Amino acid sequence: MDPSMENAFRFISAELKENPGVDKSALIDEASRRYDLNPMQTEFLINKYILEQ
Repeated sequence: MDPSMENAFRFISAELKENPGVDKSALIDEASRRYDLNPMQTEFLINKYILEQ
């Protein structure tokens, strides 16, 4: 897996563990900017964390 995606997963998982009620869309947006993800990677995170509930 791409290191940027690994870092984004770690970041999102840690934030969700610390604050389960956090806005997931904002969290994904922050991870995308912080780890310089491309649109496909960001879409994957949206599918993983928002659409697969």
